[in-house]
Amino acid sequence: MFTTTGRILSSGFKGFYRNFTVSVSAILILLISLLSFASIYLSLELIRPSVAQLEQKVDINLYFETDAPEEAILKLKGELEQVDQVSLVEYVTKDQALADFKSRQNSDVILAALDSIGENPLGATFNIKANRISEYAQIATFLEKSELSEEYGAIIEDVNYNQNKGAIEKLNIIISSVEKFGIVISVLLAVLAVVVTYNTIRVTIYTARNEIRVMRLVGASKFFARGPFVVEGVVYGLVAGVLAILILLPTLYYVAPFLQEIFILNLYDVFLGEIFKIGGVLILIGMVLGAISSLLAIRKYLNI
Repeated sequence: MFTTTGRILSSGFKGFYRNFTVSVSAILILLISLLSFASIYLSLELIRPSVAQLEQKVDINLYFETDAPEEAILKLKGELEQVDQVSLVEYVTKDQALADFKSRQNSDVILAALDSIGENPLGATFNIKANRISEYAQIATFLEKSELSEEYGAIIEDVNYNQNKGAIEKLNIIISSVEKFGIVISVLLAVLAVVVTYNTIRVTIYTARNEIRVMRLVGASKFFARGPFVVEGVVYGLVAGVLAILILLPTLYYVAPFLQEIFILNLYDVFLGEIFKIGGVLILIGMVLGAISSLLAIRKYLNI
């Protein structure tokens, strides 16, 4: 058994080198497919942290009148915390709001004007966080409920969304589009890789047809005759996977610093940190595509 397997592997590698010129097209198509898979995965890895960072800045700001009683404010805070979609209600008191405002000011004129007023012109504030971006609309609907407006309308000055909400929604649309586009492109490229490899194996089978007949006449099994072609297809995928890794490493090294100026992530560091995972998946996908192509070609053209 081990001797037969060894001979099949040896024959497969010999066939790969012997038909290398014919095999280049299959390797290149597999390589393009694998690079596309990697590009789509890394693009999503690049975008997601930016979305997560912006999500932390999104909230609903609820501003109270300056004379709003704290008892009513705390009562509303308790009601909001009971809403399923709300993850956090940050209460900024009047005094804290004034202190925060002063700490952000560099103008002595503004600070002098505040001191001359003699009282705090700012009201308390709620910064309301949702569990997910999509749930802010439900929180806004809760705040607009008629019974809530009747009870607290007199003390609420304004309610608004953080401007980052629009940017988040756009980024989420981009991620969804990239994922859908990536799936379509990946499937098309995988099919193309299988077709090209399939035809390459078919040519190899045709070239070796006389040799196969002789092998069968001297008693070689179907497994022994077919095995080398499967090995050859797997080697195409293996070579394509290794080449994909070797191309990605220097490319990301030079491209990552430019991308980091736009996004918060260094793509080269991400790739290095997951090189065994990403590299292993790329090689595995390449080998599987090569094996499937070979098996399809053998089934159709190697009738022995």
